[in-house]
Formats: sequence, structure tokens, C-alpha cells
Amino acid sequence: MIPFSEFEKTPRGDAPYRLSASHPDGKYLAMQAGPGPEGLVWEKETKQIVWKPDRAIALAWLRNGTQIAVFREGSTSSYEFAMYSWPKRKLLQSCPVSPALDGWAVDMIVSPQNNLALCMVVNEDDASFEFLDITSQGVSQDVQAGYLLKGPNDVMRPAFSPDGQLWVCCSQRYESWWAPDPEAEDAYEQPARGGEYELGTLLVFRGKQQPPRTIPLIATFPAGWLPADPTAIEALFLSDPVFLDAHHVQVRLPSGETQVHQVSAD
Repeated sequence: MIPFSEFEKTPRGDAPYRLSASHPDGKYLAMQAGPGPEGLVWEKETKQIVWKPDRAIALAWLRNGTQIAVFREGSTSSYEFAMYSWPKRKLLQSCPVSPALDGWAVDMIVSPQNNLALCMVVNEDDASFEFLDITSQGVSQDVQAGYLLKGPNDVMRPAFSPDGQLWVCCSQRYESWWAPDPEAEDAYEQPARGGEYELGTLLVFRGKQQPPRTIPLIATFPAGWLPADPTAIEALFLSDPVFLDAHHVQVRLPSGETQVHQVSAD
């Protein structure tokens, strides 16, 4: 566990809350601070901010830590994707990013193969994933490849497989997933009716191919069940998915159960 509260706060007074990436040498952490989110780099040992790129939303190292990718608010477009050298932080390449969704950008990850970046934009109802091709000639958005995920209220951080062939994300419709009427004002106080509950969905993509394979995330509860603390974050939301290897993904359910799903038979 990262002691986020011990790290230097941003100039806006916000503490980091999510790890985006660790530098391969272990000395630096790219994290997001909120609200915003805002992407910065901290030195792990001193817990001090060492880089605050302008308008950055999310950061990720690539090419063995010699470069760092930045997904940021744009100056002449909605958003921009840029790559810098590390640690000198010289701008190498950049391109505009035009999401299919009218919303706000929240995250970005880079494939372990260093050839693809995935940028995530959300609004109150939907989420879009935008693909950025990374080559030795430059970076560019593949507008036609973007994927629009409609309907879920919450989408968790995506993750690439270790070989970069697959990527996954989790979605769920309701925070009060156990309640008979999850849209009611007293939903958090309603005990479960009992039986099987689909808490969300694990979506599995192979590169830019669509549609994704979907795996329902199901748990069984007795009648009258309630979370010990119905307002706790871990009781409301699925965890970010984690690849255990190239074929298996682990997800912690808000019920407290941890499930492992096979996502590839290759």
C-alpha cells in the first residue's frame, strides 16, 4: 500500500490518490491527485514532487523508463497526447486527441509493447476509449478504432496483459448493487433479497478488435444481507482488474470476494 497522505501535496493542495505507473528503477512514481484528476511525478524516497507537467491528467513511462507519456488537456484541441524524454523531459512527439464522447478525461495507460496508448474519457452515463498509435515516426490517434461503452455508471481503470495482446476493464451499473431498488433514496439501507447478483462485467478486448468478450461478475448472498459499512468505497465498487499472467485476470468484488477469470485460452 502506498501511503498517499505522506506525499507532498500539489500546488492546488491535493494529495495523490492513485498510482499510474512506477519507473523501472523504482525511484519515481507517477500518480494522480484529485479532484481533476491531475498527473504528476513524485520521488519515491523523499515523497516530493519532481515534475508537474502543464495540464496533465495521467502519465506513464515507456521504453524502459527512458520516455514518459502524458495525456493532458489540450491547448488547441480538447486533449493532447505527448511523449517526453526522461529524465530530461524534452518534448519528443505530440498529437491532438478528439474523444467520441463529450465528457472529461480520467486516465491513460500504455501497452507493454510501447506501441499503443489507451486514453479514457467518461461522462455521467458512458465511457469512451481512444487509441493512440506509437511508432518511431510519431504518434497519432486512430479515430476509427475508438470504443464507446454505453450505459454503465462506473468504469474501472483498464489494464493491458503482460504481452500487450489483450486489455480489460470492469464496469458496473449501480453503487448500491445489493438493493432491491438501487435507484431509491434509501438504497444503501435496503437489505438484499438473496440469490445471485451480477455486480458488474469484465470486458476483454484483443487490441483494437470489437466487440469485446464479456464476463459477468456474479456473487451469491443470503436474504437480508447488507455490507458492514454500506458507504465504504470497497463495498460499493469493483476493483481495477489485475493481470496475474497473460491469461488470467483478478478482480475484487465489492462483496469482499476475489475472483480470477481466464481471459485467453492461447
